[in-house]
Amino acid sequence: MSVTDSSSPLDDHWVAIDLETTGLSQEDDEIIEIGAVRFHGDEVVDTFHSFVNPNRRLSDFTRRYTGITQADVSRAPAFPTVAPGLASFIGATPLVGHNVGFDLGFLKGRGMELDNERCDTWDLAYVLMPGLRDYSLKGLSGRFGVAHLRPHRAVEDAMATRGVFLALLNMWSQADPAMVARVRRIAAQSPWVLSYLLDRMDSRIAPSNGPGAGVTGFDAAALSRRLQRGKALRPGEHVDLIDVDRVVSLLEGGGPLSRIISGFEEREEQISMARAVAEAINRGSRLIVEAGTGVGKSMAYLLPSLLHASQNSRRVVISTNTINLQEQLLTKDLPGLADALEGVGEIGRGDARFCQLKGRANYLCLRRWHQLTNSGALTAAEARLASKALVWLDTTETGDRSELNLGHPGASAPWDRLSAQGAIECPRNTGPCFLRAARDRAAASHVIVVNHALLLSDLVAGGGVIPEHDVLIVDEAHHLEEEATRHLGFDLSQSRLDEHLRSLSDDRSVVMEAVAAFRGSTAGEARRATVERVCAEIASRVPVARQHASTTYSLLAALIARQPKQAGGQTWELRVTPATRAQPHWSDVEIGWQNLDISLIDMDKALDQLALSLEGLEDAGLINYERLTGEVARLQQESVELRQRLTEFVAHPRPEAVYWINQRGFRGDLTIHAAPLQVGETLEEQLFSKRDCVVMTSATLGTQGSFDHIVQRTGFSDAEELMLGSPFDYPGSAMLCVPDDMPEPSSWAYQAAVEQAITDAVTAVGGRTMALFTSHASIQTTAKAVRGDLLARGINVLAQGIDGRPAQLLRRFVEEPSSLLLGTSSFWEGVDLAGESLKVLLVLRLPFSVPTDPLFEARSELYADPFNEYAVPQAVLRLRQGFGRLIRTRTDRGVAVILDRRITSRRYGREFLASLPDAELRRDSLHDLSANIREWMGV
Repeated sequence: MSVTDSSSPLDDHWVAIDLETTGLSQEDDEIIEIGAVRFHGDEVVDTFHSFVNPNRRLSDFTRRYTGITQADVSRAPAFPTVAPGLASFIGATPLVGHNVGFDLGFLKGRGMELDNERCDTWDLAYVLMPGLRDYSLKGLSGRFGVAHLRPHRAVEDAMATRGVFLALLNMWSQADPAMVARVRRIAAQSPWVLSYLLDRMDSRIAPSNGPGAGVTGFDAAALSRRLQRGKALRPGEHVDLIDVDRVVSLLEGGGPLSRIISGFEEREEQISMARAVAEAINRGSRLIVEAGTGVGKSMAYLLPSLLHASQNSRRVVISTNTINLQEQLLTKDLPGLADALEGVGEIGRGDARFCQLKGRANYLCLRRWHQLTNSGALTAAEARLASKALVWLDTTETGDRSELNLGHPGASAPWDRLSAQGAIECPRNTGPCFLRAARDRAAASHVIVVNHALLLSDLVAGGGVIPEHDVLIVDEAHHLEEEATRHLGFDLSQSRLDEHLRSLSDDRSVVMEAVAAFRGSTAGEARRATVERVCAEIASRVPVARQHASTTYSLLAALIARQPKQAGGQTWELRVTPATRAQPHWSDVEIGWQNLDISLIDMDKALDQLALSLEGLEDAGLINYERLTGEVARLQQESVELRQRLTEFVAHPRPEAVYWINQRGFRGDLTIHAAPLQVGETLEEQLFSKRDCVVMTSATLGTQGSFDHIVQRTGFSDAEELMLGSPFDYPGSAMLCVPDDMPEPSSWAYQAAVEQAITDAVTAVGGRTMALFTSHASIQTTAKAVRGDLLARGINVLAQGIDGRPAQLLRRFVEEPSSLLLGTSSFWEGVDLAGESLKVLLVLRLPFSVPTDPLFEARSELYADPFNEYAVPQAVLRLRQGFGRLIRTRTDRGVAVILDRRITSRRYGREFLASLPDAELRRDSLHDLSANIREWMGV
């Protein structure tokens, strides 16, 4: 194809539009400012601006966010007065906006419905820059050098939108014409907002017969070449032992690695751990290691692992819990160590191959992408994501969804339709396949990095995903029990069951697709009639099954409704015990389930008949035959799984499992849960015993100087034990404040004391403070109470669940030092705020599990003294994780404040204090908190 100059979107006049509002709800919030810019190419033709009176007081947040004052809007006209002028300014001109649907939705809700052609710069950027992490107007303006002096003001935002639009059009004009044409064809199958612009772009493309991407829109041959990888490892029978003394010498100061790795320093604790790991690999034994912050545990296990794997052509699997640690291993630690070992001649070039392996749902399936984009009818979300994937195919070497920013509310379901989860295995001669390439890379790698979820899902599936390996390193091992619990149990919400049933009967269901697939085929009339009859039978049974499902879940909800309402009313839970099942109301549940089960069995039979009726029609010319049969097989498997879960939960519970129901909010979605009471036996039999050597490690594994708790919970017995403290000088770098006049958490005075302590602490250092909570409700209460006072002092408040997602809040916290960050569970660990970013860490309550949590309650019953033997050790580990956020490097200096006097007033508090690093302890009054912090920090 070639590009002609006959037409361009820049030949059109456009109007960029932006609204400022009191909030995000089109029903409950109001417009307060309107800005619009008419432009033609690079020329700004005219502008429109007006404040709008919302007839309400502006919130502090709105005034702070926009810079619009109450006086600005109070003297402004109401929207009906502004609307005619805006309509006249826009006329029939095409509109462009950043998330333009938001603006037009607000206008429509106030009686101004515009049917102009439109374009969305958010959508354009989302497609053209698939991996970009920030699609905000501010982020795009900065990326393209577009002036954006006053963000969140209407005219300035509209002007910035214009600049971003022109920059994106320039990118589009330089894109592969074949790709542009394919995206246009994808858009034409949907109501996607970019269809108009793509039509205008496509008018510039003329077909040609030259080589290239052709009708697919991407070069499959070039992609295949990028996916080529080495041959699988072939380990020999003989195993050469690691030279332990050599491992030690490599890590010593002045040794080979210190001369090559920048910033390398000898750490006695790291050497001890590396020696222990090397010896465990040599012996084929088990090792459990706690390595405090700063030990450098990843280097300590990677060095012997790489030496063992490379010299024996064997594999080592490293499993982690967090994405951050995986990225550190794959982008920094492994490549850096491999290069260093090659540099000193310890291994040959290419003898240290490593990769990351993920579950099927993480990889794009090209076959499913082709089938979806040729299906003839797409939703806007499907067209958007399919187009984004097409652009991405020009550069990706993995097909891993982590390379994409899927940050769109509607992206999850389309990705499920495009991923390799449930896809048919492709023969090797059918073209490029990302899943196969990922497994080939793993088979050819010496070190494979996985997460706990894949490790456990592979265990449940009986293996076959992770290649054979003789050494397993489990880092962040304190999460292993939690992940095993999740994968060895199940949950099933009413919405998921209903979604499965609707997928069998809606207009885009596999049933409708099966009937339509015969159009133009050579299949016999009898076969066609059979498929139509079976599909009609399935469709007729769905309403009955949905009704029985609704009845069953309503009966379960009634059980919860009979329980005392829980504080806050956020989530209601009920543990289902033998006593619950003995109640008269449970028989109603069983009757409801029996009716549901009968209808699901009938559905299963009909699906089996459909699958049988489609067999042998590969060459009959059915539309999307492979996708159709694959979807039928997936639905069969899913239906069986759902029936099994319902049957186990209601009628055949396992004695070694825990069952419960929860419902979020009044009349919210109800979910049934099952989890193993203990996971240790399964982990021992199916995971630990299958490997020659297993190493479990984390910065926090022990309580009271012992591994007994973690060993009991995970079943990791008969292991050598090594407990290594941190090399950091905690007495000189950290102070621990425990105000001795802090009210008890149960006291009426506690919340007010917390608010005062937080205000005093954060103002003492002018920001750079993080407070760790154990509930979202407490965050909301505290944020509302302290925000006004702190803003008046120039300190921002960043509250989880209020001011953004955790990743957004962390980025802002680092970029805006004068900030207080309020976070819950996701901030207690895995957050690395080294250097000047974090100076004060506050812990509001000791992180005990909720006593009424069904799983915690059931597991507590296994202990003679459940509080001291189970609840306290768990809370100690969490507190240690939280405290570990404060000091991340040798040069860090900070203050930790624990606002829970139980740590000193209760006998068990000594366990918490003894578990923390040896920081300087201050037990003064709340009144002295600010002065103590200033003195310690020297401010």
